[in-house]
Amino acid sequence: MVKHKKTCWLAGVFFLSLAKQSAQATELQSPVGPCDKVEGRPCVALVLGGGGARGGAHLGVIRYLEQQQIPVDLVVGTSIGAFVGGLYASGKSPDQIERILTELPWGEGFQDRVQRHEMPARRKQQRDAYPIQLELGVRLDGVHLPKGVLHGQAMAELLQRAYGLQANQLDFNALAIPFRAVAADLVSGEAVVLAEGSLLQAVQASMSIPGVVSPLEINQRILVDGGVANNLPVDVAKALGAERIIAVSIDAPLLQKEDLTDAFSVSEQLTNFLVRRGLAVQLALLTEQDILLQPELSGIGTLDFDRLLTGADIGYQTAAAAPLLHQLSVPAEYYHQWLLAHRLPESAEQSIDRIVLHNHSALADSILLERLGIAPGELYDSQVVEKGIRRLYGLDQFERVSQQLTILDDDTTELQVQVQEKSWGPGYLNFRLRFEDDFQNKHHYQLAASYLYTNLSPLGAEWYSELGIGSDKLISTELYWPLGGPATFVRGTLAAFSERQVLEDENRRSLGDLNHSEFISTLLAGWHPSDHLTLASGWTRRVGRYRAPGSLHDTGAGQRISYQRQGPVLQGHWDTLDNINFPGRGIRLNSEVQWLQDRSGSERGSSRTLSLDILAAKSWQAHRLHSRWRWQRYRNDDPALILEQFSLGGFLNLSGYPHQYLYGSTVSFGSLVYQYQLTQPQLSFLNMPWYIGGSIERGRVQDDVLNLNQAHQTDAWLWAGSLFLGWDSPLGPLFFGYGRAQSDERSQIDSWYLSLGHNF
Repeated sequence: MVKHKKTCWLAGVFFLSLAKQSAQATELQSPVGPCDKVEGRPCVALVLGGGGARGGAHLGVIRYLEQQQIPVDLVVGTSIGAFVGGLYASGKSPDQIERILTELPWGEGFQDRVQRHEMPARRKQQRDAYPIQLELGVRLDGVHLPKGVLHGQAMAELLQRAYGLQANQLDFNALAIPFRAVAADLVSGEAVVLAEGSLLQAVQASMSIPGVVSPLEINQRILVDGGVANNLPVDVAKALGAERIIAVSIDAPLLQKEDLTDAFSVSEQLTNFLVRRGLAVQLALLTEQDILLQPELSGIGTLDFDRLLTGADIGYQTAAAAPLLHQLSVPAEYYHQWLLAHRLPESAEQSIDRIVLHNHSALADSILLERLGIAPGELYDSQVVEKGIRRLYGLDQFERVSQQLTILDDDTTELQVQVQEKSWGPGYLNFRLRFEDDFQNKHHYQLAASYLYTNLSPLGAEWYSELGIGSDKLISTELYWPLGGPATFVRGTLAAFSERQVLEDENRRSLGDLNHSEFISTLLAGWHPSDHLTLASGWTRRVGRYRAPGSLHDTGAGQRISYQRQGPVLQGHWDTLDNINFPGRGIRLNSEVQWLQDRSGSERGSSRTLSLDILAAKSWQAHRLHSRWRWQRYRNDDPALILEQFSLGGFLNLSGYPHQYLYGSTVSFGSLVYQYQLTQPQLSFLNMPWYIGGSIERGRVQDDVLNLNQAHQTDAWLWAGSLFLGWDSPLGPLFFGYGRAQSDERSQIDSWYLSLGHNF
């Protein structure tokens, strides 16, 4: 595991720790002390410190305590200590905790971004087009940023899976073992002791790393990871009346001289100093009767969650070597009765009597409840409810969506769903950078930005605009307005673009530039029967111009074709792909038919344009295979009036040929692409795997009426193939590849390619 995976949050930890290292803890609790009911023996508190994946050691200590018949009367935890301690305090056995730690998909907790297959079709298209998802909030009062790299949604879902059904408003003294979670107030830097309310929220607040996970607001206080204020809360246990402390410290070791190689490692070391200084204050509170356990965990990193059980073994061995622990053992019969009282049975099935939506967004309640897809009277199924929550979060408009089943005083149940709109919205700015070069004559680049202003109406109306500069230029604006519900809509678009292509002969000599510019206005009415399917029809008007180089014509002057086109259009889109750049499963189908009245100069005619593009993907383990089929055809009842030209050529589009080398009014193309994932996703905030792959391609162009293929006329089928290295980078897909094509059309039939930001 790379040692610097945690360093992106160190600056936030450093400054907050510096602000309030030894702050007095503020406790949010009931007046009843957790040690009041302990009689005939000392009140024993288990204090579990923070330390990320080293927290597996806490499980080993708990297992040893149970084997030695040592009752625990109070659990106090910070960060991962709050997570493990909360599980134990809520009545779970060491075996149950071990199963949770090993089966929990920890990697998902670091991937807060909405997954592509969870999004509505419109969101998929927007993210595909703009992969640099900075999501800068732009409003009249300035530019705003998210409060963390992660919003905490994925962490909340992990906690829900781990803890299962929990009461919402709870005195933590009423748990199987009284419990306290320690967080930090982001405003004052004080340690905050959480003793009531939602157990899940208390644990999440204690684990919310500042700058990485957005803070959690509880009782009007903005809370973050408790480790920055009190990483081993011995003082909390003492204040609650504990007479014997078992403290488990798992803080990170200091880096050695050879490890201090950059600014990140220096920041990490400073943070370690601050945590240790706070730790020294807590250790000074321990007496000779207290027990300090410090497992040797130097080989386990903060994010090494695949080594939790290794940490558990080390924690067990450390506890077994502690000579004073046996003094806290009680007789077998006493411990058996204590264990029965403190091991809660599994929760019985509960039905959902009512659903209460706390909607802190501009969207209508009816829209959110429909998307939640759960009705009163159903049994509470955590997986079903989680899917409903993910459907809501998939709208990609919310900072957090949470749920809690509450048992009321009359024994009825209430499913409470909390929806919190993104605090830096409702307008978002995203970017893309596109670059493609074949190291010869063809290179294209574009820098573009999109602005999305959401929730213009309670049904989710939006304004969406784009601006692109470079060799390919674009400006567009669009208004999307749902009608009567989110499934039906109208969409009006105004767009203008221009693109330039370098035409070449068979010897790669430039024949000049083909310039195409067009202004498009479209009005569509459509229907979204599901997140995967969109059907739309409407009217489009297109005004544009082709300008071909003079070298293609006997006159020596460049050919200019100006045109106007308008008429009805019909579209259908189906999309279940998991990844647009390196697909592993799903199908995408884009189809369109246009019936247009065309005019160019004195020529007039009726045309029909058909377009069909299908991509299907399948994966097994690290292997990915997808096939793509594309067919486009333009026909006009006036043979002299040809205003639509399609192209082949370029990486994964008849590899070996230059970008858009072959033109025609009919294009047929098919490819089979294999990709092998070289790097597996790690536990980190960015999932950016590398791939190696290859392709087999076959295609042809027909009806080159504009004579763009003058030097290489053909309508034959052509074979091509490629080998490539790909990276799913935060700037978009990056490819470096080599392509080779059938030799009928060129003296040079191979090319090297470098591409960034293009979807193939």
